Amino acid sequence: MGFISIAARTIMNLESLSGVETVGNLARHRTAPVVLPQADGFAVRFLPVLSGESLAHAYQELLVEEAKNRGLPLSERSKRGEFLKFADDELLKEEGLEPPQKEEDIRRTEVKVLLRDYVADVGGFLYAGEIPVKRTSCFQVGYAIPAIWEREAAALESQFHVRFAPSDPERYQIPYNVEVGSAIYTFTFNLELDRIGRPSTKFGDVDQDEEAQLERSRVERVRGALSALVKFYSHLPFGAKRSRFLPNMELLSIVASFSRGVKFVVSPGNERSFVSATTKRSANLAEALERLGAGRPDIKIFVYDKEGAAKGLSVVTYSTPEEALKILSEEALREAQR
Repeated sequence: MGFISIAARTIMNLESLSGVETVGNLARHRTAPVVLPQADGFAVRFLPVLSGESLAHAYQELLVEEAKNRGLPLSERSKRGEFLKFADDELLKEEGLEPPQKEEDIRRTEVKVLLRDYVADVGGFLYAGEIPVKRTSCFQVGYAIPAIWEREAAALESQFHVRFAPSDPERYQIPYNVEVGSAIYTFTFNLELDRIGRPSTKFGDVDQDEEAQLERSRVERVRGALSALVKFYSHLPFGAKRSRFLPNMELLSIVASFSRGVKFVVSPGNERSFVSATTKRSANLAEALERLGAGRPDIKIFVYDKEGAAKGLSVVTYSTPEEALKILSEEALREAQR
């Protein structure tokens, strides 16, 4: 069916989206070591980052919303936003499922889980019992990090605040500090459409009726995953402390690809030339595979550009991120309906 890959460059000012432990009255921002290019080589610096787990949780919450709107199955845990995903015997039994008794049961157990929880279908799960059952996530997302070639456009600072209570200052007037970051963040999101609504286990006993039931819902499951993806980039809903530290966020540019015949991953948005790099790589990859007799893959590129990232390139650009992802989603959905 196809493989989607999207890289974005987003300016985020005054964000506290990814925190770690508090130290006294200081709420710390997450930082991580990032390798940065220097004139004479490379250096490691600790920079503000947003965790991939945070981004993945936000997308899976959108999958829950889609499932409710489309009549797709959800476990009770997923309805609550608790993505524990059938990790042990108790969680299986909560949904009326029995642990596999032998290796031949693994495929049937996976299918039963997919018929009970759409989030486990798209987001994967791992039952870690005596006979484990694993389904790798159909989507991949990592940390959002500052664009490494524009490292000067990243900073972290502690902001001082006071909870003001003039009627009882000794007990309730409390100073606190929150670290906030500002940066041009980039992150990449991949979605493997071929695997949605299909068991990943290649061996074991098959329940024909249950697998046919799963297959009948496949197009709607793909629709839900695509709809959640459009909402994800439109709203950028990930992260914490949004009620009082809602950052000033704006997508600067997006390069997205839809590929058939190969899993093509776009270039990361570490600098504005990532659009040019992606288009060149996609053309060179298609030519190389064709010359090697592997068939020429079909790779389509979709671009949103507000910062001149596509200037001088012969690529179609779209006026908004939503328009670019709408056209991409329509392309993917046509493939799913074949």
